[in-house]
Amino acid sequence: MHKSKIKPVLYSVLSFFLTLVLFLLSVFMVLKTTIFSKEYMYGVMNSSGYYAMVKTELIAELQSLGKASGFDDEFSEKFVNSLDIQDSVEKYISSFYSGESTLVDTISFKQQLYKAIDQYIIDKNYSNVSNDSIDYFVNSAADIYINQISIPFFSTIANYIYKASPYITIIILVLFAAALAIMAIIFFTNKYRHRRFRYLCYGLSGACLTTVVIPCFVFLSGKIPQINISTRSLYNLFVNYFNGLFMNFWIYVIITLIFALFTLFFYIKYYKKACSQEA
Repeated sequence: MHKSKIKPVLYSVLSFFLTLVLFLLSVFMVLKTTIFSKEYMYGVMNSSGYYAMVKTELIAELQSLGKASGFDDEFSEKFVNSLDIQDSVEKYISSFYSGESTLVDTISFKQQLYKAIDQYIIDKNYSNVSNDSIDYFVNSAADIYINQISIPFFSTIANYIYKASPYITIIILVLFAAALAIMAIIFFTNKYRHRRFRYLCYGLSGACLTTVVIPCFVFLSGKIPQINISTRSLYNLFVNYFNGLFMNFWIYVIITLIFALFTLFFYIKYYKKACSQEA
């Protein structure tokens, strides 16, 4: 019986494109659920203890500033503990994903600080306090507050995240439809069932292998812990953020592996059946 030499090549090409489409689908799904998701950022901040570390660092810096201005350490600690750092950070992060201004709001911070200073002066019975000195302290404290709340480089990519977000969803839907179409062509145009599952197994196995390369390369290179960031809070945030991002790839590695094993099982089953019929 004459066997076509073109069909195996065509189905191999389809398997290759299935691998490519599923790989890209995994990448964009990871991006959608991490970089393009503020909930992911909030989750990382909570799990890494980011808010508590920001508060600790803010207290330390305001205490250093306060010593030069005549404030004791207790004043700075009490004032910072009265602030809702988590709310301020989440509003700042939320602005990136809504296309709003990404500037840290210091109006409320300054108002609360002026109020705390007035109460401190009353409690300590101070007199002849220079308003210029108070203004200088408040403005300097506001600069420190901005540096603690803001995240370097995030404001640079914020505009791109906001503009690209709708397109990411469209790309995911197109890739998903393309994957289904390729699988349908492989499955319904093959006369023999074992060949259907063989080429599907090729595509799924290839997607699994190509996807697993990304997290393996990143973790084995050890580059993430080597990030050079000045503050402990930002260091922990970035390390946990990127570790979580690349860990998400394992979800799609496992999914494609399961389906690849599934198709492999049916390929072997129907291949043995075909061999027994020919015999």
